[in-house]
Amino acid sequence: MDKRNLIFYLCCFFVCFLGNAQEFNNVDANNKKHGNWQKFYEGTNQLRYEGTFEHGKEVGVFKFYDKKGGHPTAVKEYTTGEELFRVVFYTTAGKKVSEGKMKQRSREGKWIYFHQNGTTVMTEEMYKNNLLDGERIVYYENGAVAQRMLYVQGKENGPETHYSKKGIIIKSYTHVDGKLEGPVHLYDLNGTIMREGNYKDNKKHGTWKYYKNGKLEKTLRFPLNKIGGVH
Repeated sequence: MDKRNLIFYLCCFFVCFLGNAQEFNNVDANNKKHGNWQKFYEGTNQLRYEGTFEHGKEVGVFKFYDKKGGHPTAVKEYTTGEELFRVVFYTTAGKKVSEGKMKQRSREGKWIYFHQNGTTVMTEEMYKNNLLDGERIVYYENGAVAQRMLYVQGKENGPETHYSKKGIIIKSYTHVDGKLEGPVHLYDLNGTIMREGNYKDNKKHGTWKYYKNGKLEKTLRFPLNKIGGVH
């Protein structure tokens, strides 16, 4: 290759390189973000996020990074024409923390949270306008249900039930507008009754029964009149 051809190819290389370098962080005629964008943490070369804009709107996949780098700590996926976008949160080691859909900064619909291994489901929740709304289920690491309860507009409403790893009911409550209201039953890990009674406005109310080895040991009436009573 003669000198003139070498200079020509070098010029082409640098033109292509500079062209590619300029593909990031452009705006359209209305000064809206358009095309591929990257943002770095101030004063560093550590990437903060990367993704694509189409006339100011996010499209496709966006990746967000911790200041220390490594695996993205959040990945958002946008679909053109849809208000909701999918989000997956990760640890810096790349293990899943949670996943679901959002509208702007509000969680919507079903969200799943994971145990520390990043694969086993720990909690399933339902959201509406970023408030818990629907059934919330908590799981043990072995996959068995640990707890079920209902929410309406961010407040506990309805039954709350706790289970042992063997599926035996060990606690049952009832909530109304975020407060304990109604019957309560508490059992040991074998399902034998230990205590039962009622709550009213988040406080023990009426007759409570206490058992030992499944047999009634004592009965108390709430509210108690004497100081130092059991609550």
